[in-house]
Amino acid sequence: MSTVPEIDRELCIGSGNCVHLARGAIALDEEGVATIVEGASVTPDQLQQAERSCPTGAISVLQGDH
Repeated sequence: MSTVPEIDRELCIGSGNCVHLARGAIALDEEGVATIVEGASVTPDQLQQAERSCPTGAISVLQGDH
């Protein structure tokens, strides 16, 4: 089973909480909007913490076979 984060770029305000909690897996791009870093390795717990910390609910963490 995999854990896959998704970011709604329309909701993201670039607070950066996710960048600190899921370091390496999520980054802010040149527009200050969160983006997924492909190939990064973080734990499912780190991704779930990032999801919970997002002030706008822009992050969703999907569980399952993708």
